[in-house]
Amino acid sequence: MPRQLSFEEARPDSAIRIAEIAKDRIPVRLLLDGVCDQRNIGGLFRTADAARIAEIVLYNCPFDLKNRTFKKNARSTYQYVPYRVIEHQKELIAYSQQHNLVCVEYTNHSTPIAKTDLPTPITLVVGNEQRGVSQEVLDICLKAVHLPMLGIQSSLNVCTAGSIAIYDVLRRHC
Repeated sequence: MPRQLSFEEARPDSAIRIAEIAKDRIPVRLLLDGVCDQRNIGGLFRTADAARIAEIVLYNCPFDLKNRTFKKNARSTYQYVPYRVIEHQKELIAYSQQHNLVCVEYTNHSTPIAKTDLPTPITLVVGNEQRGVSQEVLDICLKAVHLPMLGIQSSLNVCTAGSIAIYDVLRRHC
């Protein structure tokens, strides 16, 4: 009869595991454009840890490591997931020149994520909870992909959408 493993059973030697993870990250990054809700930012840190992505990049996000809501949602993952904060458009443009930015946003030119070639390394871009990805960031992305929305709503929660996109790339490359 199957049973759920405890944390200690699943990760018997956490120090060795942490060292292995730090040097063996997958070539996927996640850029958060204007994501404001600390629950979403924390949840995306959890997904980033689970998927072992290379980095989270925060642009125009009110990111606060001491925020109680963020810490509750991220748990301890913010200690292990590499991240950087980009504060100026000039830095963002320099970043985009070194990374392949693919926007996860429904646009007039987006294609379904499942039908789009997504080679790694890649930086997936997700946007603000109400406005989505800003035009400023859309303009520097190589392409836009969207998740199929078969119901009434036209979008998913940013944490959910980012997580699905990350795991879609993982499914293809791992």
